[in-house]
Amino acid sequence: MRLLRTSWPRVLQKSPISILCRCHKVETNNGDGISFPVKEQRTCKEWRSWKLYKMKSRGMIRLKGPDVLPFLQGLVTNDVFQMMGEVESMYTMMLNSQGRVLYDMIMHKKSQEGDDSFILMECDAEVTKEIISLFKKYKIRKKVDIAEVSDEFHSYAALPSERSGERLRLPLKEGEITLVQPDPRLEEFGWRIVARDQSMVMAGAESGSALVMGDEREYHIQRYQMGLPEGTLDLPPGNCLPLESNLVFHNGVSFTKGCYIGQELTARSFHTGVIRKRLAPIEFERVPEGIQTGVTIETADTNKNAGKYRNSVDRFGLGLIRLAEIKKRLLIPSTNGQNYNVKAHVPGWWPQEGEVTVQQ
Repeated sequence: MRLLRTSWPRVLQKSPISILCRCHKVETNNGDGISFPVKEQRTCKEWRSWKLYKMKSRGMIRLKGPDVLPFLQGLVTNDVFQMMGEVESMYTMMLNSQGRVLYDMIMHKKSQEGDDSFILMECDAEVTKEIISLFKKYKIRKKVDIAEVSDEFHSYAALPSERSGERLRLPLKEGEITLVQPDPRLEEFGWRIVARDQSMVMAGAESGSALVMGDEREYHIQRYQMGLPEGTLDLPPGNCLPLESNLVFHNGVSFTKGCYIGQELTARSFHTGVIRKRLAPIEFERVPEGIQTGVTIETADTNKNAGKYRNSVDRFGLGLIRLAEIKKRLLIPSTNGQNYNVKAHVPGWWPQEGEVTVQQ
């Protein structure tokens, strides 16, 4: 697959507005119905101590062929034609015809000489085969080769030893590593690495830096503390909406790319500006037991429906919370009759009040 290079002006013109507002010192309202104030451009600071996590919960799909990008453009929420330029990784989702989330994915571009370039689609390992079957359903006559390569390419996450609230430079030489890119969902949430073997990643660490292997459970705890969903436990297929899942804030959707499956409801919800619930990080007073996914979260004082519980690790998790109730004391009932006190947090990466204006 030949991935042609394009000029930055063209790439920026096609970029989702959430990417434009975060990466460029501009104030914009390009008709998408949302305005952001001027922000300073961030630079990567040096950080020498990192934890590396092998993502055993993630699978990998390779898409190769001359029609890969046009094929994906009609299936996913983001503008994959950005990958014709300098964009190496992007977050996206696949929706059903009702506009509900089926799968969340991170796309990685591997550029090679000639026609040997390809796209790696990182996804929940539990649904890798389902996604491949869905791709083949829509493939029809397009020249795209689709294969699972989870045994050949592995996903790793690198997180700094201390949380800084900003993007930090990863002291890693690419060498034989397939790809090293900042996490495309949140600029402060470390780096994503794709490699054939863990030893290749460890060998790439720069002199004077510390890269230590960690347990994947630690990664998920930090992810939940940040309020970042990932996989089918956090985003049950067919049961959640992309904008309620903060897809705009995670740079995962384009409102200028044109049609894709589920686009109509997503675009309408965005332009009307009516989002009453959002996925938010939640914290339990103690480690919960016997809580079922999807159970109703209630306000402690009035037992009013405040949202739905999604998943947790240790004391940290995610809930779909009504914004009107997010600052109240909350309860989650368990199957053993206990009620667990829980507190919802507003993530620091959410736009602050008055920072985003949605036109009605």
